This record gives sequence, structure tokens and C-alpha cells, in this order.
Amino acid sequence: MPAPDSGMTVLLMQASRGDENARSRLFNIVQDQLRAMATNKLRGEQAGVTIQATMLVHDAYLQLIGADQPIDWSDRKHFYVLAAKAMRRILVDHARGRRAAKRGGPQRRRAAVEPGMLADRVTADRATTDNVLALHDALKRLAELDSRQADIVELRHFGGYSVAETADLLNVSERTVKSDFAAAKAWLFRELSQA
Repeated sequence: MPAPDSGMTVLLMQASRGDENARSRLFNIVQDQLRAMATNKLRGEQAGVTIQATMLVHDAYLQLIGADQPIDWSDRKHFYVLAAKAMRRILVDHARGRRAAKRGGPQRRRAAVEPGMLADRVTADRATTDNVLALHDALKRLAELDSRQADIVELRHFGGYSVAETADLLNVSERTVKSDFAAAKAWLFRELSQA
């Protein structure tokens, strides 16, 4: 569960205005929660995901606090909701980069395939990249139909939050989270099955 506010909102406002001391203090407060989010998310991914939890945490934090445009943080909940969104963006960008590299993208990097590597690993890697991108596209379509359901999936899937934590972050009941999550999963399953 995200830590109680305890001055976090003030630190968020100071950090978004460029206060380096506030950025450092804020990171010390949120790093454990962000690492838990990243670890939970990456634990559920297939073997092909090559990004590490620490890198995901640092990249998400930099996206949130190092943004060119200051963000008007309302409170810690706002921060953690946006952290889940940032992690989703990073994972999607990472998947797109891997797909581009495999197709001879701008960097013309070789896919990380060594002689003797199992074909299953290569297939799993390709499937993971495709799955992340397909889920991202389906979530964008779901957000157009029901933004709360998309937010719930984002928090539960990309943020690794429990039902209770998601309910707290979105200021809805646990029952609402459960029913919306079930409906969203069914909708996503249909969408992804058709793709």
C-alpha cells in the first residue's frame, strides 16, 4: 500500500518545480513502493522481458519528476496512479524498441540470440513483445469505452496493486474494483483473442 502522505504532497510540488533536495527526499520515500510495483509487474511477465525492476523504477521516477512541464500533484494517490501509467509507457516503449531492433531498426542491433539458444526462448521473447503491445492497444480502446475500467487494469496489471489499494487510489469501493476488473478482463480477452 502506498505510504501515508506525511508531507509527500509538499515534496511532490517542490520536486516538480525543480527542487533537487525535494526530489532526493521524495525518491527516498517512494522508492520501496515503486520497486515493489515494478517487481510485481515484471514477475508476471514472460521470460522475454529484459528490463529490470531497478531500471523500471528509475525511468518511471524520472518521467514523473523530471518532466519538462511541472505537474500539479494533488496528492500521493495521484503520484502512484501516474507511476503505474509511467511503468506501462516504459514497458510499451521497451517492447517497441525490441521489435524495431529485431527488424533492423535505426540502431541495427542484432537480436540477443546466441548460437545454440533454444527456439522456445526466441519464440517467448517475440510473444512477450507482441503481448505487451497488443495489451497496450487494447487498453487504449477500452479507455475510450470505460476509462475507469482501463485505469483499474492499469493499476492492477502494470502497478501491481491489490484490489484494496486500487480502490483506495481511485476512491471507489473494492466491490466496484472487482466487478470492473472482471468486466475489463472479459472485454480484453475478447479483443486480444480476435487480434
